[in-house]
Amino acid sequence: MIMHNFSSSVLLAAVLSAAVLLETLAFTLPSPGTPSAIYHGKYAHTIIDPSLASSVDAVEPTETAIDESTSATSSAVSSSKKKRMAVLLCPAQFCVPVDYTLLLDTIQSEHTDVEIVATRVAPLPRTEWIKVAKQLPTKDFIDANLSVKVTLDWYFEAIEQGLAELFAEGGEDIEVCVIGHSIGGWVARAYLGGISGSSTSVYRLARDRISSLVTLGTPHTSPESALVDQTRGLLREIANSPDCSAQSLSDRGIKITCVGSSSLCGKLITTDLEEIVAATSYLPLVGRLGDDVKGDGIVPTALAFMESPARRVEIEKCLETGNAVRHAHVLPTPWNLIDGSAPSLSLSDDFVWYGSPGVLGQWLRYIE
Repeated sequence: MIMHNFSSSVLLAAVLSAAVLLETLAFTLPSPGTPSAIYHGKYAHTIIDPSLASSVDAVEPTETAIDESTSATSSAVSSSKKKRMAVLLCPAQFCVPVDYTLLLDTIQSEHTDVEIVATRVAPLPRTEWIKVAKQLPTKDFIDANLSVKVTLDWYFEAIEQGLAELFAEGGEDIEVCVIGHSIGGWVARAYLGGISGSSTSVYRLARDRISSLVTLGTPHTSPESALVDQTRGLLREIANSPDCSAQSLSDRGIKITCVGSSSLCGKLITTDLEEIVAATSYLPLVGRLGDDVKGDGIVPTALAFMESPARRVEIEKCLETGNAVRHAHVLPTPWNLIDGSAPSLSLSDDFVWYGSPGVLGQWLRYIE
């Protein structure tokens, strides 16, 4: 497997088999439509009218009409003074745009410090991930020396398409926050650091207008103690690139916030299946287990943060329920290659993740 399956280690074999099988049958399968044809409009989020950004209590149309008008005017003025922002979300491996609809809708409605005028998910159907399989038989894969630019060009193209749609909807004067979930966090980091090699007008505008990066459950380092480099050199290239460092991005005016959970331990000898899954993920990534090795069930806490001046938000539990905070809210379905945009399998409501009530509020203000 070229990249760590951040949905569940249990799916690793199935994912790899599906990837190789589809690559073998590539010439017999219908080619998927372009991301814009599949996603443009279908998963678009309705822009919030600036006049509605601050709600006004309804009143009876009587003597209070003057007060209502004054209140509405005051609300509109207050809204116009807020920073106008858009949000681009870079998805986790095999996750699809519709998996993040509720999260983006909630961000748009609950973030009152700024005016979120538009949101998008980088338009990636799960079938796009099969393109990574082209690197499986190469020497660079075997040597763990894959090129980020070559291997992830299709993901960078989706990022630019999402940005282009945000600028078209919100205007070129908006500021943009990029949110990266899991692998999406370090792919976004690579894009911001210029590893994509893009020179398009969208990229040039994005360099000027992207004001913040928030990563959720993203592994930012591949330590020497790791038993295996599951990204086959991709993450190492990004982590070692000066232009992708927290200091370099900060010097360009990008505020970085890394969000990681320390809720779950990993154990191999236990009756708790979730602890076993966590152990099978933590052990290859950091090379050991123990009471001090915690994380979100997939990504160890120790790997979830960039160096200073990046902001570190370590989440221990959900503030509303006290439940552990897990890596994701869905179970991706890499085997569903017929409908590449179909939603992933939703987990139960009590399965708390970074976007759940009681957790979202712990990092929402860093969309800035």
